[in-house]
This record gives sequence, structure tokens and C-alpha cells, in this order.
Amino acid sequence: MSEASELTTLIRKYATQIQYKTFEEGTTHYTQTTHEIDLHYRKFVWYYRKTNQNKVLGELSNKIERLYTNDWLVPYNNQWQNVVDSLAEWPNSLQFGQRRFFDNHVKPIIDKKQRLFVIIADAFRYECGVELNKRFQSEKRFESNITYGVSSLPSYTQLCMASLLPHKQLSIKENSDSVIADGMASSGLEGRNRILATNTDVRTTAISAEEFMSLNSSKEGFDLVKQYDLFYIYHNRIDKTGDDKITEEKVFDAVEEEMVFLAEMVRKIANMNGTNIIITADHGFIYQHSELQESDFSSSNHTGEIWKENRRFIIGKNIQSDTATKLFDGDALGLQPEIQVLIPKSINRIRVKGAGSRFVHGGASLQEVIFSIIKIRHNKEGAAVAVVEIDIIKSTDRITTNILAVSFIQSELVGEQMLARDIRAGLYAEDGELLSDQFRYVFDIQEGSERQREVKHRFQISSKATTKYKNQRVKLILEEPVEGTTKWKPYKEFFYTLNISFTNDFD
Repeated sequence: MSEASELTTLIRKYATQIQYKTFEEGTTHYTQTTHEIDLHYRKFVWYYRKTNQNKVLGELSNKIERLYTNDWLVPYNNQWQNVVDSLAEWPNSLQFGQRRFFDNHVKPIIDKKQRLFVIIADAFRYECGVELNKRFQSEKRFESNITYGVSSLPSYTQLCMASLLPHKQLSIKENSDSVIADGMASSGLEGRNRILATNTDVRTTAISAEEFMSLNSSKEGFDLVKQYDLFYIYHNRIDKTGDDKITEEKVFDAVEEEMVFLAEMVRKIANMNGTNIIITADHGFIYQHSELQESDFSSSNHTGEIWKENRRFIIGKNIQSDTATKLFDGDALGLQPEIQVLIPKSINRIRVKGAGSRFVHGGASLQEVIFSIIKIRHNKEGAAVAVVEIDIIKSTDRITTNILAVSFIQSELVGEQMLARDIRAGLYAEDGELLSDQFRYVFDIQEGSERQREVKHRFQISSKATTKYKNQRVKLILEEPVEGTTKWKPYKEFFYTLNISFTNDFD
């Protein structure tokens, strides 16, 4: 089977190479490359189950299970645990932090007075989003691109769902795992509706996916859409299936069903005259199709005032940890400082009576904490063809050496409704003098995440910058060609201050 072949090739390629030094290095590599291993494993198990697990493929299945678990999942997360152990705090405040989801992805759209539908599929992990994104990209009716976020920790539903809502402060209710957002209960549609209404200045509603899909598109559905500017739509198929010990082995079936369901929902939104859609998730998951071994469970000797004990996390107060777990204080997780959280290391589980063990989440593995953010735009019939936008990642406003490294980002994927953009870039003084080499590039990337659409260039700055123009404001000018001519016109400008203290030979 092709999935087994791809899985084997990727594991052999990466299993002995990975040594992440930073959190961002790990998340970037996972979203760009190694998530494909989880994707191929999921597809293999799903196809294998469709064959009714016949004896002909049984030997291959056993080999794949051993390969995925022993050669990949365990050593990969053992290595990642070194990064987790080095953290003083969980990176909630970074750009990809789940606590910033509303401000980074929702607010920019509703601030433009555009209606937005946010679909939250429980446990729809990153690799599932990659597959769904490709399906939408193949349809002329939609533009679609994907990025990623890192969930709150512990990566369990109540906390991560609250993190996706507009809020300033989250805390966990005493002696429970329920989450309070700005003094309001965040569980259930009633609580989420209250938070949306209180913390936004637009017309909002939280609704279940089942209720939404029951609406007639041309009647009550169309009327409902006109009443609100922001929809939060919730669905729980994957997590519900995986969290039940009786049904957990069907979790990959649930993923396939969820993809079909989400695609149908997006089409329904389009039929209701919806244009802007985001599909995201609260957290990911770990799943091993074979029965777990004794070594997969942590022998933790923790003590303290326990509020909640789960297979992948423990919440409480005055907790004493051991070498089998990683202890976080509440303020390190963006929660009230007096609580503490224990996370079993790597992919190990804590024994919990009556609970399933093959499908888990709540811990700090990349499979659990990385989730997809799919941004979809409905191309209405007759809509004008657009050109991709180009931006830069600007890490500083000062130029102190004769090299200026710039990362250019193509914000959308090129497709039938989105054309490539040809740019030329250079560093100029205020009087128009060119102070660097010129960089030209045609941005025509058709697939991949936003980070995979990054193009880097190191501008060589001339000696004039250290003499005539020292300490002056300069600008990086992006230009695009004037169609049918040899001329160029300005596209974007970015300003810097020159402060180079030495000369170079480039002129």
C-alpha cells in the first residue's frame, strides 16, 4: 500500500536526524514536514480497517504499528520533551499562541465590517487540516490557505475552547477542570454566547453544527445569517468518538466523516451568501491503533490536592511531582498562579480507571498541541481575479551591518482566482539613490503553509550607506512591472534607519 511505503520512507529519513533546540524550531518543522508521518499513519489505518483487517494485510499492519510507535512516535516525542522540559513558561503570548487566535485571525476580518463564520471541530489536529485544505484548494469555488496555532496547556477541550474566544484572563474553577473567562463560565453554547456578546462589539452567536446544518439555506438559514456578523459553530465528532473506550478504535473513521461534514458545511455557508470562513480546532490528539504496552504508562508518584486527573494531565494545588512528569505552575500557563499542572513526559499515559488509552490529548506532544487554522474565502460567481499580496517579516527598524536579511511572504496561494505577482525590491535613500542590489522574484507558489511561502534574500548594502547617508532614514521599496512596458511602479515601502559603523567594498 502506498501509505505504508510513504510512511516508511519518511520515518527512515527523519527518525535519527531530529534534534530540536527551540520551541519554534519544533513547531515549524512539524507543520512543514513531519506531520506527514501522522497523516500517512492515519490513512494506512483507515484503509486497513476498510479491508476488515484481513489476514493478508495483517503482517504489514503489525510492521507499520511497530515502526510508527517504536521508531517514530516514542523517540520523536522523547526528543521533543527536552524542549518542553527547558520551558520556563508555555508560549501563549507568541504569534501562534491559541490565546491570540481571536485578535490575530477573527478581529481583523470583523473590524473590516465583514461577516465571518468560525467553525471549531473538536480534536481536528493539524495533519487533518492539511488534507482538508488541499480539498478546498482543488475547488474553483473557494480560496483556501492554512496556518497553525499552538494550543493552551493542558491541551484539553474546556481550556482550549475558551482560549479561542475573545478574553483577557482565563482561570480554572476550584476543584474542577471548568474554565472561567473574564469571570464568565465558558462551557456550553450559553456560556460561549455570553462571552462573545460581552467581549465583542459586533452581533455574535454560538451555535452547534447540527443546528446550523438543519437550517434551510434559502429560508431560515438566510434569515439567520442576516442577523449576525460573527458565527462560532461547534462540532464534536472526533473527540467524542476517540474519548469513548468502546469507540476509540474508530477515531480515524470519524476523521474521514468529519472532513466530508466540514466540506458540506462550508458549501452551505456559501449558499447562504457567506464569504469568509475559518475552520480550526481546540487541540489535536495522539492515537495508536495497537494495544498499548505497560511501558506506555507512567508510574507517577505525585501527591497533592488533585482537582482533575486525566490520562495526559493532572490539575490541582500543592502538587509534588517526580521524574515521570513535568510540573507547571499556573502563571507559567497563563492561569491563576496558585494552581499547578502535571504533564506526563513524552507520550506516556497516567492510568485512569475506566478510560480508554489509545486516543489521548491534554499533554504537550506536537501531535496534541498543534492545530490547523484554515482560512477559506468563497469566490462568488463573477468575482474579479486578484493578485497575491506580498509582505515582509520585519524583525528590526535599524540597519547596523552591510547585510540586510529580508523574508518575503506570499500571503495567499496562486490558483485560478489568484494570480502571481512579479516584484523587484531594493533599498533606497530618501533622494532616490539605490543603496543595495536589486532582488527580483515572481511569487507564484501554489501550495504549502504560510511559512512555506517564505522567500529570503540578503541585500548587500553599498559603501555610500556609511558615508553620505549614515543615520538617515531609508526605505525598502517593492515595485511591480507596468503591464506592456519596461517601466516599474511602486507596490509597497518599508522604512529603516541606517546606522552602519564600517564600510565595505560593494558599490
